[in-house]
Amino acid sequence: MFYDNLKAICDSQGIKITPLVAECGGAKGSISNWKKGASPNSDIVVNLAVRLNVSTDMLLLGYTRTPGFDLSADEAELLKYYKQLPEKEQIRLVSRAEAIADMYAEAAPEPVHPKISIKHSIYSVSAGTGDMLDTDEWDSIDVPDSTEARKADFCLTIHGNSMEPVYYNGDIVLVKEQQSVEKGQIGIFIIEGCGYIKKFGGDRLISLNEEYDDIMFSEYNPDDIRCSGLVIGRV
Repeated sequence: MFYDNLKAICDSQGIKITPLVAECGGAKGSISNWKKGASPNSDIVVNLAVRLNVSTDMLLLGYTRTPGFDLSADEAELLKYYKQLPEKEQIRLVSRAEAIADMYAEAAPEPVHPKISIKHSIYSVSAGTGDMLDTDEWDSIDVPDSTEARKADFCLTIHGNSMEPVYYNGDIVLVKEQQSVEKGQIGIFIIEGCGYIKKFGGDRLISLNEEYDDIMFSEYNPDDIRCSGLVIGRV
Protein backbone atom coordinates (compact mmCIF):
# COMPACT_ATOMS: atom_id res chain seq x y z
CA MET A 1 0.00 0.00 0.00
CA PHE A 2 1.27 3.46 -0.94
CA TYR A 3 0.72 4.96 2.51
CA ASP A 4 2.69 2.20 4.23
CA ASN A 5 5.62 2.68 1.85
CA LEU A 6 5.55 6.44 2.31
CA LYS A 7 5.40 6.17 6.11
CA ALA A 8 8.31 3.72 6.20
CA ILE A 9 10.49 6.03 4.11
CA CYS A 10 9.55 9.09 6.17
CA ASP A 11 10.23 7.25 9.43
CA SER A 12 13.66 6.15 8.17
CA GLN A 13 14.53 9.77 7.29
CA GLY A 14 12.93 11.36 10.36
CA ILE A 15 10.42 13.32 8.29
CA LYS A 16 6.82 13.99 9.28
CA ILE A 17 4.29 12.97 6.66
CA THR A 18 1.68 15.75 7.02
CA PRO A 19 3.94 18.77 6.33
CA LEU A 20 5.79 16.82 3.64
CA VAL A 21 2.61 16.05 1.72
CA ALA A 22 1.49 19.68 1.98
CA GLU A 23 4.90 20.85 0.76
CA CYS A 24 4.67 18.53 -2.26
CA GLY A 25 1.24 19.75 -3.29
CA GLY A 26 -0.94 17.07 -1.74
CA ALA A 27 -4.64 17.94 -1.44
CA LYS A 28 -6.33 18.14 1.93
CA GLY A 29 -7.49 14.69 2.96
CA SER A 30 -4.93 12.91 0.76
CA ILE A 31 -3.30 11.10 3.67
CA SER A 32 -6.63 9.81 4.96
CA ASN A 33 -7.53 8.54 1.52
CA TRP A 34 -4.17 6.81 1.13
CA LYS A 35 -4.64 5.09 4.48
CA LYS A 36 -7.88 3.65 3.10
CA GLY A 37 -6.04 2.26 0.07
CA ALA A 38 -6.60 5.05 -2.45
CA SER A 39 -3.93 5.54 -5.13
CA PRO A 40 -2.07 8.86 -5.37
CA ASN A 41 -1.92 10.82 -8.60
CA SER A 42 1.29 10.78 -10.60
CA ASP A 43 2.24 14.40 -9.81
CA ILE A 44 2.30 13.93 -6.04
CA VAL A 45 4.24 10.66 -6.41
CA VAL A 46 6.93 12.36 -8.48
CA ASN A 47 7.12 15.34 -6.10
CA LEU A 48 7.43 13.07 -3.08
CA ALA A 49 10.06 10.92 -4.80
CA VAL A 50 12.17 13.98 -5.60
CA ARG A 51 11.78 15.41 -2.09
CA LEU A 52 12.66 12.09 -0.43
CA ASN A 53 15.37 11.25 -2.96
CA VAL A 54 13.90 7.83 -3.71
CA SER A 55 12.54 6.18 -6.85
CA THR A 56 8.86 6.18 -7.64
CA ASP A 57 9.06 2.39 -7.43
CA MET A 58 10.09 2.66 -3.80
CA LEU A 59 6.97 4.70 -3.04
CA LEU A 60 4.54 2.68 -5.12
CA LEU A 61 5.94 -0.83 -4.84
CA GLY A 62 8.07 -0.71 -1.73
CA TYR A 63 11.30 -1.60 -3.53
CA THR A 64 13.54 -0.30 -6.30
CA ARG A 65 13.77 -2.34 -9.44
CA THR A 66 16.95 -3.08 -11.38
CA PRO A 67 18.66 0.15 -12.55
CA GLY A 68 17.52 1.10 -16.02
CA PHE A 69 14.05 -0.35 -15.44
CA ASP A 70 12.61 2.22 -13.05
CA LEU A 71 8.92 2.80 -13.67
CA SER A 72 7.24 6.13 -13.98
CA ALA A 73 4.22 6.77 -11.78
CA ASP A 74 1.86 6.14 -14.71
CA GLU A 75 3.63 2.89 -15.62
CA ALA A 76 3.46 1.72 -12.02
CA GLU A 77 -0.25 2.48 -11.92
CA LEU A 78 -0.83 0.45 -15.08
CA LEU A 79 1.14 -2.43 -13.59
CA LYS A 80 -0.96 -2.28 -10.44
CA TYR A 81 -4.19 -2.61 -12.45
CA TYR A 82 -2.66 -5.39 -14.56
CA LYS A 83 -1.85 -7.42 -11.46
CA GLN A 84 -5.44 -7.07 -10.25
CA LEU A 85 -6.79 -8.78 -13.39
CA PRO A 86 -7.46 -12.52 -13.69
CA GLU A 87 -4.80 -14.38 -15.66
CA LYS A 88 -7.06 -14.77 -18.69
CA GLU A 89 -7.66 -11.02 -18.82
CA GLN A 90 -3.93 -10.33 -18.37
CA ILE A 91 -3.18 -12.41 -21.46
CA ARG A 92 -5.91 -10.63 -23.42
CA LEU A 93 -4.60 -7.23 -22.32
CA VAL A 94 -1.02 -8.04 -23.34
CA SER A 95 -2.19 -9.24 -26.78
CA ARG A 96 -4.18 -6.06 -27.27
CA ALA A 97 -1.24 -3.90 -26.19
CA GLU A 98 1.06 -5.70 -28.63
CA ALA A 99 -1.42 -5.15 -31.48
CA ILE A 100 -1.66 -1.43 -30.70
CA ALA A 101 2.14 -1.10 -30.46
CA ASP A 102 2.56 -2.87 -33.83
CA MET A 103 -0.03 -0.58 -35.40
CA TYR A 104 1.84 2.54 -34.27
CA ALA A 105 5.20 1.07 -35.31
CA GLU A 106 3.90 0.42 -38.84
CA ALA A 107 2.39 3.89 -39.06
CA ALA A 108 5.55 5.67 -37.87
CA PRO A 109 7.03 7.79 -40.67
CA GLU A 110 10.49 7.03 -41.91
CA PRO A 111 13.04 9.46 -40.48
CA VAL A 112 14.09 12.12 -42.95
CA HIS A 113 17.85 12.46 -43.28
CA PRO A 114 19.00 15.69 -44.98
CA LYS A 115 21.12 15.23 -48.08
CA ILE A 116 23.42 17.38 -50.16
CA SER A 117 24.46 17.09 -53.80
CA ILE A 118 28.09 16.34 -54.57
CA LYS A 119 30.09 15.88 -57.78
CA HIS A 120 30.59 12.21 -58.63
CA SER A 121 32.81 10.63 -61.28
CA ILE A 122 30.96 8.42 -63.74
CA TYR A 123 34.03 6.17 -63.62
CA SER A 124 35.06 4.14 -60.59
CA VAL A 125 38.39 4.29 -58.80
CA SER A 126 40.31 1.05 -58.54
CA ALA A 127 40.96 -0.83 -55.36
CA GLY A 128 42.79 -3.33 -57.51
CA THR A 129 44.86 -3.13 -60.65
CA GLY A 130 43.63 0.20 -62.00
CA ASP A 131 40.55 1.71 -63.66
CA MET A 132 40.53 4.50 -66.23
CA LEU A 133 39.81 7.73 -64.35
CA ASP A 134 41.73 10.51 -66.06
CA THR A 135 38.57 12.16 -67.37
CA ASP A 136 36.40 15.19 -66.80
CA GLU A 137 33.15 13.26 -67.07
CA TRP A 138 31.10 13.85 -63.91
CA ASP A 139 27.56 13.69 -62.70
CA SER A 140 26.20 14.48 -59.24
CA ILE A 141 24.58 12.37 -56.55
CA ASP A 142 22.77 13.12 -53.30
CA VAL A 143 24.59 11.93 -50.19
CA PRO A 144 23.73 12.18 -46.48
CA ASP A 145 24.66 15.58 -45.10
CA SER A 146 27.73 15.42 -42.85
CA THR A 147 30.82 17.40 -41.95
CA GLU A 148 32.91 15.23 -44.27
CA ALA A 149 30.46 15.55 -47.15
CA ARG A 150 30.53 19.34 -46.87
CA LYS A 151 34.32 19.36 -46.96
CA ALA A 152 34.53 17.02 -49.96
CA ASP A 153 35.06 18.36 -53.47
CA PHE A 154 33.92 15.17 -55.17
CA CYS A 155 33.21 11.49 -54.55
CA LEU A 156 34.15 8.24 -56.25
CA THR A 157 32.85 4.69 -56.30
CA ILE A 158 35.37 1.98 -55.44
CA HIS A 159 35.86 -1.01 -57.71
CA GLY A 160 37.83 -3.94 -56.31
CA ASN A 161 38.95 -5.29 -52.94
CA SER A 162 42.56 -4.19 -52.52
CA MET A 163 41.63 -1.75 -49.73
CA GLU A 164 39.70 -4.21 -47.60
CA PRO A 165 38.98 -4.45 -44.72
CA VAL A 166 38.60 -0.63 -44.56
CA TYR A 167 37.07 0.12 -47.96
CA TYR A 168 34.97 -2.35 -49.91
CA ASN A 169 33.88 -2.82 -53.50
CA GLY A 170 30.96 -0.49 -54.18
CA ASP A 171 31.76 1.96 -51.37
CA ILE A 172 31.51 5.65 -52.27
CA VAL A 173 34.38 7.66 -50.82
CA LEU A 174 34.48 11.40 -50.20
CA VAL A 175 37.54 13.18 -51.54
CA LYS A 176 39.06 16.59 -50.82
CA GLU A 177 40.86 17.77 -53.92
CA GLN A 178 44.60 18.37 -53.35
CA GLN A 179 47.83 17.67 -55.17
CA SER A 180 49.58 15.77 -52.39
CA VAL A 181 48.90 13.76 -49.22
CA GLU A 182 51.02 12.90 -46.21
CA LYS A 183 52.74 9.55 -45.94
CA GLY A 184 50.31 7.02 -44.47
CA GLN A 185 47.20 8.86 -45.67
CA ILE A 186 44.67 7.36 -48.09
CA GLY A 187 44.50 9.22 -51.37
CA ILE A 188 43.28 9.07 -54.94
CA PHE A 189 46.13 8.71 -57.42
CA ILE A 190 46.27 8.77 -61.22
CA ILE A 191 48.96 6.66 -62.85
CA GLU A 192 49.04 6.62 -66.67
CA GLY A 193 45.38 7.60 -66.71
CA CYS A 194 44.23 4.89 -64.29
CA GLY A 195 42.76 5.85 -60.93
CA TYR A 196 43.66 4.15 -57.66
CA ILE A 197 42.59 4.49 -54.05
CA LYS A 198 45.70 3.62 -52.03
CA LYS A 199 47.73 4.48 -48.97
CA PHE A 200 50.63 6.77 -49.81
CA GLY A 201 53.96 5.20 -48.92
CA GLY A 202 56.39 7.88 -50.06
CA ASP A 203 57.91 5.99 -52.97
CA ARG A 204 54.98 3.65 -53.52
CA LEU A 205 51.23 3.11 -53.24
CA ILE A 206 50.18 0.52 -50.68
CA SER A 207 47.09 -1.69 -50.63
CA LEU A 208 45.52 -2.53 -47.27
CA ASN A 209 44.74 -6.02 -48.56
CA GLU A 210 48.01 -7.95 -48.22
CA GLU A 211 47.18 -10.05 -51.28
CA TYR A 212 48.13 -7.08 -53.48
CA ASP A 213 51.67 -5.92 -54.22
CA ASP A 214 52.75 -2.33 -53.74
CA ILE A 215 52.77 -0.06 -56.78
CA MET A 216 56.32 1.28 -57.06
CA PHE A 217 56.72 4.80 -58.45
CA SER A 218 60.14 3.84 -59.83
CA GLU A 219 58.41 1.68 -62.43
CA TYR A 220 56.64 4.67 -64.00
CA ASN A 221 57.50 7.99 -65.61
CA PRO A 222 57.14 10.64 -62.85
CA ASP A 223 55.12 12.80 -65.28
CA ASP A 224 52.49 10.03 -65.41
CA ILE A 225 51.92 10.00 -61.65
CA ARG A 226 49.81 12.52 -59.79
CA CYS A 227 47.69 12.82 -56.67
CA SER A 228 44.07 13.80 -57.20
CA GLY A 229 42.94 14.18 -53.59
CA LEU A 230 42.73 13.00 -50.00
CA VAL A 231 40.06 10.50 -48.95
CA ILE A 232 38.26 12.07 -45.98
CA GLY A 233 35.35 9.69 -45.49
CA ARG A 234 32.69 7.60 -47.13
CA VAL A 235 28.99 7.89 -47.85
